[in-house]
Amino acid sequence: MIAKKFLIHTTFLMVLLALTTKAKADSWRYQTRGFLSARLSTYTEEKSRNYGQLTRAQFEQLTEFSTNLTALNQLRWTSNTIDTDLSTKSTPSKKDNFDAYLGENYIKYKSDSWVAQIGYQEVVWGEAFGFNYADIINPKDQRQTFFSDASEARLPLLLFNGKSFFSSGDFSGSLQFLYSPEPRFSKTLPIDIYAGNLFLQSTLKVIKERTPQMFKETEIGGKISASYAGFDLALFTFSYLDREPHYLFSSATLTNITLQEEHTKIKSSGFSLAKTIYDFVFRTDVVMTQDKLVNYTVNSQLKTFSTSSLNALVSLDTPTYNDFSGVLILARSTLKDIMLNSFRQRQEQYFIGKISKNLGNEKALEFSYIHEFENSGHSVQTFLNWPINNLTDLKLGGEFYFGDDLSNLKKFKNVSSVFVSIKNYFQL
Repeated sequence: MIAKKFLIHTTFLMVLLALTTKAKADSWRYQTRGFLSARLSTYTEEKSRNYGQLTRAQFEQLTEFSTNLTALNQLRWTSNTIDTDLSTKSTPSKKDNFDAYLGENYIKYKSDSWVAQIGYQEVVWGEAFGFNYADIINPKDQRQTFFSDASEARLPLLLFNGKSFFSSGDFSGSLQFLYSPEPRFSKTLPIDIYAGNLFLQSTLKVIKERTPQMFKETEIGGKISASYAGFDLALFTFSYLDREPHYLFSSATLTNITLQEEHTKIKSSGFSLAKTIYDFVFRTDVVMTQDKLVNYTVNSQLKTFSTSSLNALVSLDTPTYNDFSGVLILARSTLKDIMLNSFRQRQEQYFIGKISKNLGNEKALEFSYIHEFENSGHSVQTFLNWPINNLTDLKLGGEFYFGDDLSNLKKFKNVSSVFVSIKNYFQL
């Protein structure tokens, strides 16, 4: 099975590479670019492991066969220490995680009234700073913090992605259809972030569920968008394997417990609404998810219950005034039902504020604050972005998490840190 899946992926990649490197296509246009980035953090918590690192790289080639037909090929890799840095239940030694994988790799055909893409790609259905409730299509690397760039946290998904466009006078819109024959799962936080002290064992181990064989499980969804008189409205639905797992008991000793991941089919539906008034951008995302399984414990036994969730946010992006700009967000996630000793709370509500100061020459100073209402959690990030030249960005800053013991934000306290990062872009 693994060999067959590898053969399918390799064949698909080789076809794309052949299309983009065929010697006889002298009229084709090529663009090769990418970036290399590295971040080094010094932790401020006593129980942390002194330092953390995160490095990324992306190599990309865009090929234009014609004005209508293009291909994109990406290769990415990441290396980090986030699993051991975040862990609170056990105290493993410092460990680097290394992942090399295909980024977006697809062929795209575009006409005047429709566009189609097939291959590994990222589809964004809603994005707000820190909370991307409507961004449900792609799995994500959840090990990154609230302040991570969503575009870097997304993981590509094999999709057929078709979109048609329509317009009549001032009214315009689009109709999008998505189909995936190969569901993929998010990279989750360490299990003890969710379980807390619900288990007596000192060490928790998780057996990851493998990606389903191609066409064994399929995902399907659609979105209709419309714009009129400054209003942008989108309605969407997507049936898919839950990107986040629930856990089944596998084995246990007095000191160790092993859990097995499982992902079940869920369905999310919702809408996004945006309106620009005097350069202020108001936006709301509302997403309802059905048949979601959540873990809880009873007498140290692991169980699940089925529920529905409602996620909603309202955001306001302000225009730039005297080189200042800002973002305000209210976000709320609610479960219909809850059990005692659940892996998550029934209601999670946050306020997010971000202010940026333009220092000129693309330099910027930024301050962000997140407040968690239910359990009085807090998070602060500030950084200075200082481009060295057109190809290199330097960033200096810090991010800190604190609050009540039950707060979600305090779960990230081990990665409270000051950091320095550098990102270098290149184009061949």
